[in-house]
Amino acid sequence: MSGKNSNIVAHNIFGEGVIIERRWDDAQARVQFRSGLTLWLPAKWLKPLSVTEKEIDRVAAKRMLEAFRLGIVPHQDVEYFTFGRGYEIDALEQGLQRLRDGTGDAYVIQGTYGSGKSHLLEYVRHRALKLGLATSCAALHIQETPPHRPKKIYHDLVYGLRYIARDAEYGFRDLLIDAAERLEIDDHCFFTPVLKRVRELDAGDLRQEVFWQWIEGESTKEYATDKTSPYRIRGGHEIPALYDFSTAADFYNYILSGLSAICHRLGLGGLVIILDEFETLAHVWESALYRRGSDFLEGLIRVALNDAEMKKIDRRLTHNQVRPTPYSYRESRILLVLATTPSENTPITDLCDKKIFLRKLSRPELELIFDNLVKLYQCAYPGFAPESGPRENVLTAALNRNREELREFIKFTVDALDWMRLNRGDR
Repeated sequence: MSGKNSNIVAHNIFGEGVIIERRWDDAQARVQFRSGLTLWLPAKWLKPLSVTEKEIDRVAAKRMLEAFRLGIVPHQDVEYFTFGRGYEIDALEQGLQRLRDGTGDAYVIQGTYGSGKSHLLEYVRHRALKLGLATSCAALHIQETPPHRPKKIYHDLVYGLRYIARDAEYGFRDLLIDAAERLEIDDHCFFTPVLKRVRELDAGDLRQEVFWQWIEGESTKEYATDKTSPYRIRGGHEIPALYDFSTAADFYNYILSGLSAICHRLGLGGLVIILDEFETLAHVWESALYRRGSDFLEGLIRVALNDAEMKKIDRRLTHNQVRPTPYSYRESRILLVLATTPSENTPITDLCDKKIFLRKLSRPELELIFDNLVKLYQCAYPGFAPESGPRENVLTAALNRNREELREFIKFTVDALDWMRLNRGDR
């Protein structure tokens, strides 16, 4: 990379890079990243780094170590620190490649806490973006995003949706604006009126932000129906409300399926949906809510698998009583990746025949990770060089104490190296 000091920047997904071109009064910048990607991005998404070119690797190493101390891997570095998962990565790569051709699927990743599930999900997300696929992730949570509150899951998914096109990164709003300009969709009860409304948006109208928040699930039908509100969306009554109730499992599956079709027709292959903490379903104790959450997730899996029964109203699953819809709109283009712990498996996961069980890494694989951690540590702290004896002691202790959990193995190793460096008086 080359460029002036002020042109070195960091992006929260793609890591460090160098600005090689600017446009639109510096509102956008073309960045060449370490991973090889070159993208146009809004300048406000970039964080300046006041370092010299030679220090970029050291800065990246220190950032990675700081994440390891917390037991995580920073997503922009996930491809550089993934070991011992060749089989799993190959299987997921095949799913991503099939989605590029427009064929959806569903995978379940099973592993104990600390086994590397979240790391692998981050790898999938990073690879999907690099392949040009529309991608979004959400984590189920018993209070924030429970399975029986599909609107909350929908909101997290559309809010976090990203894709790369024309050497730039885009989001949900960009996708709908592009679809409004290029596509004609006349048979989707939600996206047909939404795209019509997008075509009519006035860029100078302050109410457009209210519209977008409404469409993204931030608010409900009062924006369309409350005649006293100064931000009332005229004509909004033609767009179905984004229902808050738990029986709307059909409606949100239908919307996500339609969104995947839009992605496909825009040349993005389809939509990658990544759901972590799938075992949260087992923590819903009220039977009615469990059934509705189970139906939402079962429907999403069957939609991703293009189950023909999902294209019609199936009363065996939950349907809302306001405006019932099929779970699937036409042919679904969804690659669904679920992560769960094996001890709290549910019958729903049996619908997926593509299961990835995260095995325990072998000693040689752990030794390889350890060697790379030491190299990374020396990159961050060039004056630090552990002697062979203490180094072997750290490896032995890490293997004996934390072999069962990869996350703890990495965290222990970094903490031990910190102790060695600080006790020597290095900084």
